[in-house]
Amino acid sequence: MFKVGFGLDSAPLLWELDDIEQRQLPYVQMLAATRLAQRVKKGMLPVMKARLDRPTPTTMNSLFVKMARKGKPAEVYFKDSWASGVPADAYLQQAVSGGLRPHKRFEKALIARGIMQATEYAVPTAPFMNQYGNVSRGTMTKILSGLGAAETRSGYQANASGSARSKRKGNAHRFFSSEVNGTRAVWERKTKGDEVRPVFVFSASAPRYRTIFPFFRIAENIVKAHHSAEVAQAFADARATAR
Repeated sequence: MFKVGFGLDSAPLLWELDDIEQRQLPYVQMLAATRLAQRVKKGMLPVMKARLDRPTPTTMNSLFVKMARKGKPAEVYFKDSWASGVPADAYLQQAVSGGLRPHKRFEKALIARGIMQATEYAVPTAPFMNQYGNVSRGTMTKILSGLGAAETRSGYQANASGSARSKRKGNAHRFFSSEVNGTRAVWERKTKGDEVRPVFVFSASAPRYRTIFPFFRIAENIVKAHHSAEVAQAFADARATAR
């Protein structure tokens, strides 16, 4: 989250303001802060599109602005919760700050089931990735179900069982975890023959990310570049609407 606020030291000196401007100062500060926050969001979007690896529409629509209020700064932030899926606030941390990637929910489920070691990470293979470089949530759900690692929620058990309905889905037969030819992975059985192919390969090395989207530095530069103009415009607008 990036905050845009104004103290008295960032506004024109009080003795340089006339009576109308002094009365309008709190409104001016809120208006200028909000407009600067909106500029930050507008300036961030092309950077996100250029620097992030195939960002999804959800990612591109995850940046929000909260208007400044009296005594509270404006905010530019990534939405930290959705009705479903992983919020952008969680998975963009590595792009913003760099460093090692923490375990994802899918990996935590495999570790909890004893399928993967706590020091391992699941690396997807190319055939199972979509146009954004991700494995679909539907595919991961089928894998977890087939491996007996799906979560139970509200009394509903998503793991594959011996029921006729579960057997028709075939997830328990389709996916398995094992070491094949020296490679530990989650594997998929092909529909014909004994051929198998890896879906997620288990790696002992944590994926490391470099900072590719310096969110805070970009935001600070945008604010510095437009600060004076927005404050001046806010004063002009406040004076024009003053009673």
